[in-house]
Amino acid sequence: MPDTTPRSDERHQRRSVWRIGRGRSGGSLALSCFMHWAIEAGRPALAADGDPNNPTLSKLFPSDGPYGVDRPTSAELEASKIWLANTLAEALSEDASIVIDMGGGDRVSEELAAESDLGAFLRANGVIPTFAYFTGPERDDFDHVYRIWDSSSFKDGDSVLFLNEGLYRSTSRSSDPFAWLRKDERLRAMHDAGVRTVVFPALTCMKYLENDGLNVFDVIAGKPKADGSQVNPLWRHMAVKWLRDFGANIEEEGVHLWLP
Repeated sequence: MPDTTPRSDERHQRRSVWRIGRGRSGGSLALSCFMHWAIEAGRPALAADGDPNNPTLSKLFPSDGPYGVDRPTSAELEASKIWLANTLAEALSEDASIVIDMGGGDRVSEELAAESDLGAFLRANGVIPTFAYFTGPERDDFDHVYRIWDSSSFKDGDSVLFLNEGLYRSTSRSSDPFAWLRKDERLRAMHDAGVRTVVFPALTCMKYLENDGLNVFDVIAGKPKADGSQVNPLWRHMAVKWLRDFGANIEEEGVHLWLP
C-alpha cells in the first residue's frame, strides 16, 4: 500500500476528535482518513458513528470490528447524549483516541459540551480534544460553524477549520472557492484565537469509486472489484494523490499531532 500517512513522532497524545459542521460537509470522510492514518501508525483509536442519516463511518469501522462502537439506539436527543457519554467512557477504558461523527447533529454535541465542561473533563482523563469544523465554500456553511465556534461550547481544546474543496459547485478548478472567506473578519478572529485552517482537497473521482462498489481506502490498498477486476488505474492514482495531499496539508499546518 502506498504511504499516505502524515509524519508522526513520540509526541502523539490520545485525542478525541469532534466533527462539527452541517451534514454533507465532508466530515465523515475526513474522520475516516484520520482513523486510516492512526491504524496505519499502530495507534489505538475508535470510530464513533452517531450520524442517523449517513452511516459512512460505521460502514468502514463496524461495531463488531476492532475499531468501531455501537451506534445510538435512536436519533432522539436524550438517547444520543447517553450514547455519547457511554462512548467516551469506552474510549477512556480502552486507553484509545476516538473520532466522533454526529453528522449534522451538532445540537447534541453542543448541549453535552456546554452542560459538562467537556474539554476540561477530557483533559483531566489524559485526552486532548480536537474540534474539527467543516465548511464548504457556501456562506451559510461557514455561518453555521462560526456560530458554533463563537458560542464557546467547544473549549479547552485545539480547533481546526477544514475547507472542503469538494463542495465547490463550479466545474472550474482555476479559482479559489474560499477567496471570499480568506478576507472575512470572522475567519481572522478564529485565526487570532488559535484556530488552524486546512484545505480538504476534492476527490473528483469519488463517484467512479462508488460506482465500482469500493471505498477510497479499498482502492488505495489495491482491492479488486466484486467481479475480481481491478479499478481503473487512473482512479487509484487520483485517490492515492488525494490522500497524500490531504496529509501534506495537515502536516504543513502542524495539525498532524492533533489527530488520533
